[in-house]
Amino acid sequence: MQQEVLNFCMYKGILLDKEILEVLEKLQDIEIAKNFIEKIDFQYKQKIITKSFFTKNSDKVYEILLSYKGDNRKLIEEFFLSLGLKIDNVEETKGLEIEPKNYSGESVSAQIFQNQPKKIEVKDFVNNFRNRYSFLKGILQQRSELDNLISINRISEGSFSIIAMVSDKKITKNGNVILEVEDLTGRVSALVTKNRPEVFEKSKEILLDEVIGLKCNGNKEIIFISDIFFPDVFIQSKKSSKVEEIAAFTSDIHVGSDKFLRESFEKFIKWINGEVGNKEQKEEALKIKYLFITGDSVDGVGVYPGQETQLLLKDVKEQYRELAYLLAKIRDDVNIVMCAGQHDAVRVAEPQPIISENYAQPLYFLKNLKLVTNPSVIEIGKDTKFKVLMYHGASMHGIINSIEKLRLGKGHDSPTEVVKYLLKKRHLAPSHSLVTYTPLGGNDALLIHEVPDIVATGDLHRPEVGDYNGVTLIAGSCWQSRTPFEEKVGNNPDPCKVPILNLKTREIKIVDFSEEQ
Repeated sequence: MQQEVLNFCMYKGILLDKEILEVLEKLQDIEIAKNFIEKIDFQYKQKIITKSFFTKNSDKVYEILLSYKGDNRKLIEEFFLSLGLKIDNVEETKGLEIEPKNYSGESVSAQIFQNQPKKIEVKDFVNNFRNRYSFLKGILQQRSELDNLISINRISEGSFSIIAMVSDKKITKNGNVILEVEDLTGRVSALVTKNRPEVFEKSKEILLDEVIGLKCNGNKEIIFISDIFFPDVFIQSKKSSKVEEIAAFTSDIHVGSDKFLRESFEKFIKWINGEVGNKEQKEEALKIKYLFITGDSVDGVGVYPGQETQLLLKDVKEQYRELAYLLAKIRDDVNIVMCAGQHDAVRVAEPQPIISENYAQPLYFLKNLKLVTNPSVIEIGKDTKFKVLMYHGASMHGIINSIEKLRLGKGHDSPTEVVKYLLKKRHLAPSHSLVTYTPLGGNDALLIHEVPDIVATGDLHRPEVGDYNGVTLIAGSCWQSRTPFEEKVGNNPDPCKVPILNLKTREIKIVDFSEEQ
């Protein structure tokens, strides 16, 4: 064990004195020993670990103890006692076991969707769809255009409006669109003819399982649609902060890939720390108070066939360890918020949970890092509060393939155009088959309940900014050159570019860290 600990320290550039090494060996748990060494390195920037470090920093001894639980805490307590350190009232301090506060004074809170493991039954999916329908119906009922609103079982003759979920969509021989729609009372066929060009164009973007409002006429056998309404989002006036602070947005770092652009990413870290650029650029960089990392921070293992041939780090724990070392270089007053993506070591089904300490323990040493679910709603701002909807974007490929305008218009090159459709439909994956998902206590975690001020996405590996009905749209770039897998799924990456948003002026820039810049 002693040699393994020494090799680990040599790899990390850490020096242990002989006494520390001998006591760690007595623990006879190599993983706890490694974890303990990493914690000292990450949290306290201590590359030389000696007994005197602990004797001079008794407060840190308690912090370290409180970060462990159960048997692991007993082992670390035993380590300190073996060094001759006095430990009193550890049990009394258990109430201090809270999530570490950020170093900066900025406010960061999150609405996450972390469900508890349970057996999923058919009724859970039924309740999920019922709740989705009820919520979106409530929004559509506010549309004054949907007059004479009735349920499907009350259709007789004449003009009326209904709010329904789309269960099927077909193109007739004449090129018209026929929908099967249903509400909680029944089902009916609805026809959109080419004779109404504006309505016909709207019908092209209708997806299965979404909830829409229909202005129509007809009878119980078939109804004829004269207009279509989507739940949609609107912001009347954009917020702005009274103090100047900046949020930066990135995604898809893919640490562990042999195509990870490490030099460019380290250049970005130096820039955010105010170490590179002219005076104006340094001053601007130091105003960054928030950094959003929207999924796929590591490349993962076994994500697609043959991936192992394209990995520099073939152990996902090593990938997260390397990621933590890089993020630890970012100045402490930057609040980092990170969610998972398909490449992370969590389940693929959405909502994806917080990245687990089992795989990414070194990330938990970073006090200015907040791990959240995918999706999640983050609230930032020192005085004015901004709601940021974070979503990695697994559904976006399916949306592009399902909507003709995006499919023919190279939607993979314009991520914010895809997001506009998600906002219009008030759902991050309107069709059941777009993503694998898990019902969350009967609620639909992919519904856009509150209209966000900002939507941050990733996955398509292209930076882009946009606006939709007052909502600011920001798509993250990536830090990986194009892989064969990306070519297969249609991604055309534009790496190493970071959008930044000034919360006071609402000015948006995209800063380029690619090698040629």
